[in-house]
Amino acid sequence: MERLLSVSRAAKLVGISRGTIQKMLQDGELISFEGKLKLSDLSHHFPHIEIEDNSQLEKIDEIIEGALHRARGIKLQKLLSPDLGTLAARVHALSKELASNRAQAAYEADLLQQVAEKLKDLAATAGMATEVTQLSDWLQQNLGMPISASTTDTQLLIRDTMLRLVAAQVHLMPSGHEYLIEGNTSILEAALSAGYGMNYGCSNGECGKCRARLISGEVQLTRNHEYILSETETKQGYILACSNTAVTDIVLQAQEALDDEDIPYQEITTIVKNIKAISENLAIVTLATAKTHRLRFLSGQSALVSANNIPQTSLPIASCPCDDRNIQFHIYRSQKTDISSYLLDELQKGEEVKISGPEGNFLLDSDSLRPILFVAFNTGFAPIKGLVEHALILGNTEKAHLYWLASIPEQHYMKNLCRAWDDAFDDFRFTSLSFNESTSKNINQQLERIQQDYPELEIFEIYIAGSQKEVDIAEAFFSAHGLPETQYRSYPIEGS
Repeated sequence: MERLLSVSRAAKLVGISRGTIQKMLQDGELISFEGKLKLSDLSHHFPHIEIEDNSQLEKIDEIIEGALHRARGIKLQKLLSPDLGTLAARVHALSKELASNRAQAAYEADLLQQVAEKLKDLAATAGMATEVTQLSDWLQQNLGMPISASTTDTQLLIRDTMLRLVAAQVHLMPSGHEYLIEGNTSILEAALSAGYGMNYGCSNGECGKCRARLISGEVQLTRNHEYILSETETKQGYILACSNTAVTDIVLQAQEALDDEDIPYQEITTIVKNIKAISENLAIVTLATAKTHRLRFLSGQSALVSANNIPQTSLPIASCPCDDRNIQFHIYRSQKTDISSYLLDELQKGEEVKISGPEGNFLLDSDSLRPILFVAFNTGFAPIKGLVEHALILGNTEKAHLYWLASIPEQHYMKNLCRAWDDAFDDFRFTSLSFNESTSKNINQQLERIQQDYPELEIFEIYIAGSQKEVDIAEAFFSAHGLPETQYRSYPIEGS
């Protein structure tokens, strides 16, 4: 029986992005069957990939992990071996599948043998005795022939089987999103790490907001939870995504935040985890939420920040929701707010900071397969950074290019991070540009560099962040070069 693979698993097996596979499907180079690909089709299109060279695949994984480690300042989970219970359950599931396939193969072999015998009987009575005899002889000869498969087919099948032992796949309904759970990570944590906004509250088994209905597959409880599912919910297959991992590939009916209207307004207290001073007027502040009270937000949104009873102000969130409990802000001294001076001059590690939100709809179009241009002016890099991390984790984009335009050298304050992204991801590029003053002439001169790199700007999705003046100039430039308004999104930074 032909092995069918999901887009995520196919991309993982051949070491390319999901976006590349999706583009091939869109262009008709690959054919899907109910959203899945034949393993033989995959090996046909990637015949030269050294699937058996595990060291090469591990090196790719290490490069990506290292880049994202530098990007987010956290240690990503490596491909963990499941515990013995989970591993045994996955082996059992594969054994059942093997037994079923063997039974099917035996049935079909027996059926073919019966056909051969009937053809032999017909040969003596049929008017086309010679032809029937030849067909019967051909069938008898081929019944015992061994089935041959290409080396690539075999290696793909072996690697897919091993991958299914260490990682289960989750298919979310009704969105159609899919991702892999490696090791014993919870269904919820894996969803967030994969860039999907599955509904949750405490993420600790107390509130029940991550309830999801198991449509197919098998899960395993990884920790006890205080929230009690009703008898009706239990019979209908509901589980808590924060307290279970997937044993086999599963289909899950779950609520997801797909746009800003799906995120509830929240008020939480955080603790200052780290303060990195870039200059007298610029610092990167990382806050940590409580384990049981995280901030739900989407990449590119902002939050209202307050400390020491100083009136709150809106700041762009510079991190991705996949960044666990960490929330990052890039603080630039502004004459318009008191909070920026306090955060730069007086804020201490371990101090409480209150956050409200999230706000804004500067969001990544995660379903678009268009190539992406990110255009950041100075500290407009903050919301752009969250979008870039989200795009890299989703792996849906065929091509992405970040242009960071700065009026003074210190405003390229995370250039090494951007270079790390450029080094680690084949489909991502980074270019730093500089201009003297925020005048239309100076900015347009730098934007023309982008237009020279990509004359067909109208095929791109463009995300722009900077001061209101810088954003207005960029919007006018791209509009004049044929980009429709529906294909660019902007974030004017207050006080920048």
